[in-house]
Amino acid sequence: MDGLKVLVVHPRFGVFGGGEFLAINVMQALHEMGHDVYLRSIDYSEEGVERAFGIKPSLAGILPLADFKPRFRKALALQRAISVKRQRGKVARTYMQFDQVWHTQTAYWVESPPGARLFNIFYDPTDIFIIGSIYSKQYTGESIIRIPSSTFKKPYYYFIKRILRTDVELRNALSIPLSRSLEVTLSKFHYPHTVFITAPASLKFKPGLKKKQVALVTRMTTHKRIEDFLAIARMLPQYRFVLLGAISETERRLMPGYADNLIKVKPSNVDYIEKRLWTVPEVLEESAVYLYPAIEEAINISFMQGCGAGCIPVAPDVGGGAELINKLKLGYTYTDLREAANSIAEAIEHPKWSPQEIRTRAEAFDEAHFRDNIKSISKGEYPLSREN
Repeated sequence: MDGLKVLVVHPRFGVFGGGEFLAINVMQALHEMGHDVYLRSIDYSEEGVERAFGIKPSLAGILPLADFKPRFRKALALQRAISVKRQRGKVARTYMQFDQVWHTQTAYWVESPPGARLFNIFYDPTDIFIIGSIYSKQYTGESIIRIPSSTFKKPYYYFIKRILRTDVELRNALSIPLSRSLEVTLSKFHYPHTVFITAPASLKFKPGLKKKQVALVTRMTTHKRIEDFLAIARMLPQYRFVLLGAISETERRLMPGYADNLIKVKPSNVDYIEKRLWTVPEVLEESAVYLYPAIEEAINISFMQGCGAGCIPVAPDVGGGAELINKLKLGYTYTDLREAANSIAEAIEHPKWSPQEIRTRAEAFDEAHFRDNIKSISKGEYPLSREN
């Protein structure tokens, strides 16, 4: 298996979030195996990546990808699918020169490559147009955001799947789910996949002197349920809440005014900081609690980093946050926002776990474990799901 020519497809690197950290670790793992690793991306910046993550991936080359620029604010998924489909055939023909192709951001670009083995990191059921995941179930919290009815989405998603040939392409790929919940979803639709792996978390943030403080590190997008974070903060005015936010220019364009409107209504005990985590590590290192309000099915990388910094984790009882808490065997899950507030107060005033104990348990999710899993998958040694 030494000396393969491998392509990693990660269209957008400019967000510098958890997905980008995952892609970097995929590239590094493949490079450590002795492979020549190429990247196909729209906006990759070597300097930006090194500044954001302290890592300089070893790449044999960078291949371009045209940007997606929506013409209308409506039907964004459909516009994106049409744009991608126009490019994808041309891009896929270049796959013939590679032994393996890894998609590390979105299934939109997955196309069966002639001769190359295809891998797909699976983050989110909506990325492959699946209706009926936890996203479309009514959550019992008192969130301002409500999941709209999926009645109109089913034919809409079906049409997009036909354009992208999602079913066909994913049956020719090996998907890699990032949680047990995602593994179950892939099994339901009979897409070939491995047993789930956990995304990598940088554990360079270590426990500091803890304050009566609650943290959240997040992109300022609707599915992160930041409204719940603000609502819980209103219930606990005696504690400081720190919202460390980031939003890309693309997200600003697609969700104009969303982040600004959130900040306008934040309670006075919430400090909003629009900086990258590496510039303000004390946000995690000094916080007693990490509150993760989203119900995404993947296990969130920033949430794991919070645990690495010794924060007590608190999350809804559905989704990847609950799965991480179950794996760590510590922290709190909640079914409504009042229960969340009570759990946070309990965690701050009467902590059951020391910061170092939390960090020690989080070490099972560091980069080294993730890279070892990627190497095993690349060599065909990582276990496949029993349903395959």
